[in-house]
Amino acid sequence: PEAASPPARGHSSLSRSTSCSMSAAATRDLEAGGAAQEKAVADCKQEAAQLAFKSGDTELSRKIHDPAEFAKLLGSVPTHEELKALDGSMVKPLVFGGLDGIITTFAVVAGAIGANLTPAQVLIMGFANVIADAFSMGFGEYTSGKAEMEYALGERRREEWELENYPEGEMKEMVEVYKAKGISEEDACTVIQILAKYKDFFVDHMMVQELGLLPPDMEENPAKQGLVMFTAFVMFGSIPLLGFMILMAVWGKADAAEFKSFAFGISCALTAMTLLVLGGVKAVYTKQPKLKSSLMMLANGAVAGFAAWSIGEGLNYVFN
Repeated sequence: PEAASPPARGHSSLSRSTSCSMSAAATRDLEAGGAAQEKAVADCKQEAAQLAFKSGDTELSRKIHDPAEFAKLLGSVPTHEELKALDGSMVKPLVFGGLDGIITTFAVVAGAIGANLTPAQVLIMGFANVIADAFSMGFGEYTSGKAEMEYALGERRREEWELENYPEGEMKEMVEVYKAKGISEEDACTVIQILAKYKDFFVDHMMVQELGLLPPDMEENPAKQGLVMFTAFVMFGSIPLLGFMILMAVWGKADAAEFKSFAFGISCALTAMTLLVLGGVKAVYTKQPKLKSSLMMLANGAVAGFAAWSIGEGLNYVFN
């Protein structure tokens, strides 16, 4: 639309200051039917639907599902452009790689402190763990993503081949799937006969309903996901070691008990702050309460660190 009407009364939560504003380029894409602008509009619609659900606003939900009414709301739906700019397929390896990296390294540091190792030994063990685990996690993300994509592609090709050579059999299978979900045979046959007219859609539908597989996304890049996982693990996994690096740079290679106490205290503080931030970022994409997510991540790190420290302390007492 050329101009967005103001939001209806009762929808003050749709802030103008954080609206889904459309740039000149985006407007040109919309007028030309551009795929980029269609995705932007779809993102706005999804976020508006989430807002309506969270606030229990049935009137807003109705307007979102009415094309004419939704067009009036396009200029008043809040979005977070800085987060939407990030490729969705990169969120998982970035967030979870960072969380795994910082918690694993903090546990190593805590265990080393419990075992009464020197600061130099703590750094050696910490960085060895960071690099080794980062490579393992990154390579694992790449191989698992690649294997998952190849498996889904293979199953899709098989379903296409079966539909091409024996459509009656595939349609019968889908009728049975629908019947198992409580749909009458007559209605199931009607629906399947209609869907089978659209081959690509029907194959994707069979993958979901019959095999429990999502259609493969050819835009996903397993190698890029693995690299993001590796980078996130190294970056966030190095944070618990910063306290020791900073104090060693200032005080030198000190082995005094107070040195280790200060360094470990800094490590705990940096790790706690980072876990709170990562928990909040994770909540944005998982649609969870930010405070709850942050506190859960903090509790996870605290339990892991305490367990590692206890084991280090206990084994040091047994062997020494």
